[in-house]
Amino acid sequence: MTLSLWLTIAPLIMLLSLGPGPNNFTAMHNGMQYGAVPAVIAVFGRNLAFSILMLVSALGLGAIIVSSVFWFGVIKWLGVVYLFYIGVKTWRSAATALQEHESENGVRAKSNHLARMRQEFLVAISNPKAILLFTAIFPQMLDLTQPVPMQFLWIGVTFCVTECIAAYVYALGGKQIRRLIKKPSGMKNLNRGMGGVFVLASIFLATATRS
Repeated sequence: MTLSLWLTIAPLIMLLSLGPGPNNFTAMHNGMQYGAVPAVIAVFGRNLAFSILMLVSALGLGAIIVSSVFWFGVIKWLGVVYLFYIGVKTWRSAATALQEHESENGVRAKSNHLARMRQEFLVAISNPKAILLFTAIFPQMLDLTQPVPMQFLWIGVTFCVTECIAAYVYALGGKQIRRLIKKPSGMKNLNRGMGGVFVLASIFLATATRS
């Protein structure tokens, strides 16, 4: 991939990563609860899932999944159920959930980074829209006069980097919102708001089609 082509597609990939979606909402929620750095560390789970989906698409299996009513539906409804579960769990979070992780110098993250990475992974791997992205949009960025595998690799690496940047932006937004919450009642309302966002995301995912 030439530098000029990369400079053309990199901003487009960045815009795709910055778009609101379940994983970025997850990063925002993690930013609220634990801080920006733990939220970005959790993105390794998201990028692992996306790397698997990109490999699936590169091998041509993504097109099969997209064209299959059954497999597309399986992935979609797994994602719907999981997002709904996250929404209900967040809604029911205790009002003191944030205070349990605060210290004098700000937020002290939980030691369990693995749980957050697992959550990011499950949200990403169960989103059929990601397969549509890698199968339908990424190939349009390729220069067919050049070797395709290396181009796909560079696009994938760029996408993973921009996902980290996007997660950091959303996590910072969540951290700023956290600073506005001073009372347990405020945290309770915030958890309910984020829970509602995840439930709405599950509803939107339920309406996803293969087109």
